[in-house]
Amino acid sequence: MKVPCFGIFRIGILFLVLLAAPGAEAIGILGSTAPYLSVGAGIFNMVGAVNDDGYNHTPAEINLEYQSGEKIFGIGLGLGLLANTDGAVYGYGGFFSDIALSKHWILTPFAGLGGYHQGQSKNMGSTFLFRLELGLAYQLDSGDRIGLKIAHLSNGDLYRRNPGENEVQLTYSFPLS
Repeated sequence: MKVPCFGIFRIGILFLVLLAAPGAEAIGILGSTAPYLSVGAGIFNMVGAVNDDGYNHTPAEINLEYQSGEKIFGIGLGLGLLANTDGAVYGYGGFFSDIALSKHWILTPFAGLGGYHQGQSKNMGSTFLFRLELGLAYQLDSGDRIGLKIAHLSNGDLYRRNPGENEVQLTYSFPLS
């Protein structure tokens, strides 16, 4: 069963930009900053897509993500670890950018890849998975960020089975220096 992930992301991106953007003059890509550590909690398989094995759970998940402070042309490196209450674990790495929509609103797209251990969770069709995520956070004067992140995992149709998975998380990020 195909999950319409790109439609969900298009709607999510439009919603987040319209919600947060005060005006086009404030938008800018942030350069090198302090590295950030982000902690997230949310729902794995939020649309409840049923795969070939009948998996239709929406277990809770936690996410830990490190984002480097050094960036080249506004692009930094990120590393993350995701685990859900059905025993799945996903370690990943990739690239991100911070886009300032205003003084306080930061939009963070992330693209990466990693390895998935299924546990008793959803059969994703392979161990190797791609990750796309989009976060919107409010940056406090202290530099801490409180936000919402939507993400999608799939094997990119590299294998016959590719049910995909969508998630939503509440996040808290803080600078490490």
